Amino acid sequence: MKLSKLFFRTFKEVPCEAEITSHRLLEQAGYIRRLGKGLFIYTPLMWRVLQKVSHIIREEMNEAGAQEVSLPLLHPKELWQSSGRWDDFTADHLLYTVNDRERHEYCLAPTHEEVITFLVSNWITSYKQLPLNLYQIGTKFRDEIRPRFGLMRGKEFLMKDGYSFSDSSVMMEQQYQTMREAYSKIFKRLGLDFVIVAAHGGKIGQGKSEEFQARADAGEDVVMICQNYSVNLEAAESIPPYFPYEKPLKKMEKISTPGVITIEELSKQTQVVPQLILKTILYKLIYADKEEFVAIGIRGDRAINELKVATHFSSIEVVLATDEETKTLTGSSFGFVGPLDLKLRFYADRTCKPMTNFMAACNEIDVHMINVNWERDCPRPEFGDFLLAEEGDACPQVPGGTYKTQRGIEVGHIFNIGTKYSDALSANFQTQEGKQRCFYMGTYGIGVGRTAAACVEQRHDEKGIIWPLAIAPYKLFITPVTIKDEIQVAGAEKIYELLKHFEPLLDDRDERLGFKLKDSDLLGVPFKLIVGKTFVNEEKVEIESRAGEKMLVSFTDLVRWASTHIPLQELGFDNAKVSELEAFKRLNI
Repeated sequence: MKLSKLFFRTFKEVPCEAEITSHRLLEQAGYIRRLGKGLFIYTPLMWRVLQKVSHIIREEMNEAGAQEVSLPLLHPKELWQSSGRWDDFTADHLLYTVNDRERHEYCLAPTHEEVITFLVSNWITSYKQLPLNLYQIGTKFRDEIRPRFGLMRGKEFLMKDGYSFSDSSVMMEQQYQTMREAYSKIFKRLGLDFVIVAAHGGKIGQGKSEEFQARADAGEDVVMICQNYSVNLEAAESIPPYFPYEKPLKKMEKISTPGVITIEELSKQTQVVPQLILKTILYKLIYADKEEFVAIGIRGDRAINELKVATHFSSIEVVLATDEETKTLTGSSFGFVGPLDLKLRFYADRTCKPMTNFMAACNEIDVHMINVNWERDCPRPEFGDFLLAEEGDACPQVPGGTYKTQRGIEVGHIFNIGTKYSDALSANFQTQEGKQRCFYMGTYGIGVGRTAAACVEQRHDEKGIIWPLAIAPYKLFITPVTIKDEIQVAGAEKIYELLKHFEPLLDDRDERLGFKLKDSDLLGVPFKLIVGKTFVNEEKVEIESRAGEKMLVSFTDLVRWASTHIPLQELGFDNAKVSELEAFKRLNI
């Protein structure tokens, strides 16, 4: 491609809404253009990158035995109601919904579990046809509350989603491991520094689940790492540092705490450490057909993981009770809700179990109780895991180990979802014994656009993007030092034709060399080939890698150099299956 013909433009100005490096660089280099909140246009450069990412995904999926399909983006409401997720997603205001001329209601697809289950239902009828693994690469829609970070969190995004169907939990786990290995190969080929972490299934399902997290300071997710074990903060189980509680029980007393509603204020005024204060939070649990309230107790120095609360009570959503709701339910206000004489269901995190002689609110404004003890002063609650993990907590999975935190970008997610959707949509097959059984399913996703953005987050410098060779839109940037020198121009053209199978860009613009090289660095092209006086005098080309390595290569050695530095696999050949000689024949070299 000649740059004079390429539809692109670079910018010096930083996009005002860009919060992270990948968003800034992708817009400055002309890969994307913002159309609206969470909406981006992919330019020819970006589309080449996304096609290369998709090609790698396709290769590994096909190698793993998966088959590609294309599923509709418009889904009937009735199908989503069958699985129960219409209410789940509309409660979170994530669905885009539309009506047709006959007033039938639809949603724009955020995911395709229901549709793929409908497709397989009645087509796969026997255990002999299993396992089956289908995937697609296409657009998804989610009405994000706060679209941000460029391609990381948008209203419309490109995604690979895949689904496996098995005859048993054993086969389902085998498919899971096959996809786990395939995903690892994909992200390794993309040059990503990633970690596989235990995760929460969210609204997809509650079975076994893992995320592929690309390490990045700009990542939205917090990953808890303990030696070889990693887990998303949302799903992390942890044990806080030990605190020595007293054994002799003291007499409970009431103290005045006017206007003190935060743990920090309460601890400062009373000189009681937060570990001896019980914090009680009132939540509203939202279900498809009802709402309920529940009070959760947590140690004063810690926070509640609301996702764990939603999972524990199997609710669609969990929100904090309003001041008005708090007053109606307890007669008190925020900051003064406690377990004493509480007429609501009361639960507590298991870290509260050993607490003795602790301070707690008593549903009376401007008053707290000290030396409160379970059973003696208030009923012992049902204890559960509601704790939000923190760095330094002990890791239950690694004896003696403690967590460290790291930020990450979720680029892939795999789930075992069992029979959740096949049962809801009556998708059955006949077993070897002649009985009807629901399919065991798995679902597997890769964010294509956010994976490309994650590559930029990990690979850039002050000059611009440093694309991994596998997904660079063009591999070579060829330019004469000056277009006023006919020999240089002709030489650049000749080199461009010679290396046309190595995805070159020829900068034939009438611009200064420094301007051109800055564009090349901003675009992230892996190699610059500069045709100057050395070429005129010695027929040697100055080559500089994006990492700054420089060399001189004679014109007659350029093909050999290119084939050495740009592996055949990056040109669409499988090195294990095609010899170099055969590849060169196909490339007409």
